[in-house]
Order: sequence, then structure tokens, then C-alpha cells
Amino acid sequence: MTVFTSVTTPGRLLRSWLPVLFLLVMACRKQDIEPEPVGEPVSYNGPVLGLKETLEKSPYTIFRTAWNRANIDDRLKKAGTTSFTIIAPTDKAFQDAGWTMDKINQAAPEVLDTLLSYHIGATQIHPTSLAQLNGNLPIVTLLKSTTIPTFDDSHPYKYVIYAGVYHDSLFVNGKPVSKWGQVLESTTATIYPADKVLVKPGQDMLSFLQADDRFSFYLEACRINDSLYEDKNPWDQALWDMPMLSANALTPGQFTLIVPTNEAFRKSGFNSVEDIRQHCYQALPIGDPGYDEDSYYQYPTTAMDSILLPNRMGYVGLDGPYGAREMYPVYFMNELMVNRSVSGLLLRPGSLYSSPPKIYQLDFAVTNGNIWVKRLRSSAQRIPLVQTDINVLNGVIHIVNDGLFMP
Repeated sequence: MTVFTSVTTPGRLLRSWLPVLFLLVMACRKQDIEPEPVGEPVSYNGPVLGLKETLEKSPYTIFRTAWNRANIDDRLKKAGTTSFTIIAPTDKAFQDAGWTMDKINQAAPEVLDTLLSYHIGATQIHPTSLAQLNGNLPIVTLLKSTTIPTFDDSHPYKYVIYAGVYHDSLFVNGKPVSKWGQVLESTTATIYPADKVLVKPGQDMLSFLQADDRFSFYLEACRINDSLYEDKNPWDQALWDMPMLSANALTPGQFTLIVPTNEAFRKSGFNSVEDIRQHCYQALPIGDPGYDEDSYYQYPTTAMDSILLPNRMGYVGLDGPYGAREMYPVYFMNELMVNRSVSGLLLRPGSLYSSPPKIYQLDFAVTNGNIWVKRLRSSAQRIPLVQTDINVLNGVIHIVNDGLFMP
């Protein structure tokens, strides 16, 4: 027997409209349970003008003229971000640096692009955020270079500035640039005025040290150390000192070097390069790397390196500031004055059967407005920093003259 299912036209219509009816019912139920608005709408009190309009209304006429001649607007579009932090030198700051309006109008756009790009950070830092920091914030600028040795188009050098609030001023790279509280905000950028034109670093640590006879003992100590490591194993550069002093694309990043003068070596009993060499020999033969009692993989060092490692935050050779995080601690004077956590700071956590934890083996203190330093947990007297905030391509240099950081 054949069975036929009969569906009437009204039945078909009902079946086709059921989903629509279901959605209507759900919508009504959702509307029924929505709460009534309470209170008045919150008004928007933030900036309403874009960056271009904010600059046009600003008093920074020389900066604005240089901006337009260098076509910075086009550079911002290619920056890969939509928010920026700008350190804008005042007209007087430009004039004090020799940049009159006439010179700006005669300068090549490429020159002005380099000048201004070092003043522009590729992220927006609001005043409330900066004021809450206990120190400085590294800001990667729009300025890059492919002409520094080992850097190229695929891995350009990125210039960085360090900004922070200290006392009543905005500090950049360890120097006060303006009184705190002066700021312009646009919808995409925060603009801080500066009473000085920022000067980008032009040399790395090695070039700086080589140009000053005061550091010949330190450089010889590094060279002798490297020769001993090379004699031990010419294919293993894990402990070499010299690579750490150069801005190098293979070990990118920045750190703090507290370098002793020749006089500092003499005050610690090293009166000649030969004295340094003989001290290095005390640890010969250099042992083989291996696991210590805590299952960390350790490299034995020379006797001189065991003294000098804290001066460069424990960084050596391939163990320098490298990897995914390219920004390692750079401490300018204004941060050392207020950031008590720098002493003994954990620079990198350890890993069993790999590298041990890296601790900043220096202890800083403030006395009479000056920074004094000694080795962490040492009973030796603290040593004052006699020169500070030397900004270089791979970090910052401070100088000590009264001795080495002895254990």
C-alpha cells in the first residue's frame, strides 16, 4: 500500500515562518530583560584634534617647519603604528643648537628627517603613565640605521631614547629637557616640549673607550681575557669581552657599563698592564664548562674577569643582551637616584641544566646627591661615580676612578 503525506498550503506557510517567529519571540524576551539606563551619559574630555592640527596650533614653529619640510607625515603613515610620543624642541632649543629658521629652510629633507625621527617614539606614552614610573622608560624611536657595521636593511639598528620624570623635570637620556607638566595631547600623539635638541649617539662603547687614554688598562684587561679564552677553545666565543663593547647586530640590545679608569686599577693594586696579565694567569688553566652543584651550566672565567663582570652587568660574549627582548636595563643617573630595586636586580631567570640566574652584582646608594657603588654583599667601601650618563649606541657608560669592585 502506498502512503502519501498530505501537507496543506497553510501548513507549509506555518513551517516556513516558524524560525522567524522564534527569533521575534527571543528578541522580545531580550528587550524585556534589558535594564533601564541609570545616570547621565559620560562626556568625553580627551583630545579632539588630530596630530597635524595640534602641531599647527602649537608654539613650536621651527619644529613644525622642519616637520613639513621633512614630510614626517608620510613617515608616520609607514611606521606601522598609529600612536606616537614626540619630544618637540622649542624654538629657543633649536636656535641654541644652531638651527635657525633659515637653516631649517635650507637643509635637505633627509637631514631634517634624521633630526626629527630621533625625537619621535613609535608608541604613545601619556603623562600619567610616565609619572608613575620609578625611573626611565625605553622608547624606540622612528630613527633607524643600516650604516652601522653588522646592521643592514633586514636588521637595522634602532635608536632608543630613555624618558622619565625626576623631581620637577622631564628627563631624556639622563638629562633634564623641560619642566614637568607641559604637554600637548592629540588624538594619536602626546607631545612633550624640550628645552634642548636631542643628540643621537654616534659611537659604541668600544669606540668611546678607545678614544680616551684613561681606559687603556680596562681595554687591555678585556683583550688579555679574550686571548686566554681563545687559547682555551678558539671556536667558543661565549665568554669573549670585546664583542660586548661593540654595537653588534648578532648580540643586539643595550646595557649599563661602569668602567674603571687606569687610576681605578692602580688604586686596587694594578699598576701596569703586566700586573693585569699576571692576575689573569692566576686562574690558568681555565677549566671546562659544566654543571655546578645546583645543576646550572657554568663557564669558568679568568681571575680578572671575575672582578670585572659586575661592571658590565655580568654580560659577556654570546651571553650578552640578545634574543626576543632587545631592551636590557640601561640606568641613567636620574633612575639610579630613585630606583632602589636596581641593586641586586634579577636580570634574567635561570633554568636548570642551562644558564644560572643573572643577578646585577652591584649595590647602589645615594649620598649627598651623588651615586656610590660597591659589589653586592661586599664589605669594601663604596666608590663614587665621577662621570655619568655617557649615551652610546649600545647603552650608557658611567665612570669610576677610585678603585675596582673587589669581592
